[in-house]
Amino acid sequence: MKFLSVLILAIMLPSGLQAAECNMAFVHGILIAPDHIRILQNNRTHVQINADQQLFIRGEWITLAEADTALLQQYSQDLRKFVPEIVSIAVDGVELGLSSVEAMFTGIGSKAQQAEWRELVRETTFQWMSRFVRTNEHFYLAPQSLQELDYFLNDELKPQLDNLARHTVGAVWGALRDALRHSDNNFERADSQEWQSVGQLVDKINLGLDAKVVEMETKSALFCQRMQELDQVEQALQQRIPALKSYDVLALKD
Repeated sequence: MKFLSVLILAIMLPSGLQAAECNMAFVHGILIAPDHIRILQNNRTHVQINADQQLFIRGEWITLAEADTALLQQYSQDLRKFVPEIVSIAVDGVELGLSSVEAMFTGIGSKAQQAEWRELVRETTFQWMSRFVRTNEHFYLAPQSLQELDYFLNDELKPQLDNLARHTVGAVWGALRDALRHSDNNFERADSQEWQSVGQLVDKINLGLDAKVVEMETKSALFCQRMQELDQVEQALQQRIPALKSYDVLALKD
């Protein structure tokens, strides 16, 4: 039933259609932590909001009027609701694929081979997680638009996970064949099982990623609206605190 629902939604919603219509983008990196929010540029913190009500710009504490504090609190709480949701969609997709790959070589091959395979997975994870980070209650989103997030799920994550799965699982079954060479029957069984197992793994990964793509597509219009509303709050805050105008978090992207 779950698969059927995903399939129906996928047919109803052409890939990337909703996200492509939104030209809003995050133009600075955002780090959400339980006690603060940081707005980053080139990995350096330029704006920090503590406890949703204290504002620091380039390390300087900004004295706020009561109305300014109320607007800052609204802005901060909106970011706290929104950014983790976007990050989680991307991270869930990555973790789903990588956990499926890692499960295949648990307990197989020598320690050196396992270390090599895990290093390959770690390298792949690092490349993706420089854009999306979820660690306990900490969330990081790199500068990007909704369209770029849609592209990541549709056109970047899928083929790279496919290649990783085929490379790693092929190596795993290669190790098994080496271990089973003493028996021709076992060798033949392992050899014929290789492609079936790789195909099953790739199908499993793609099915899970398709669900994340559909989730992204169904939420894209809502996400775009929330970004526009958040941008309005940001602009109102910038009118009251002109020093913030240099640190647009949200903007229209050409």
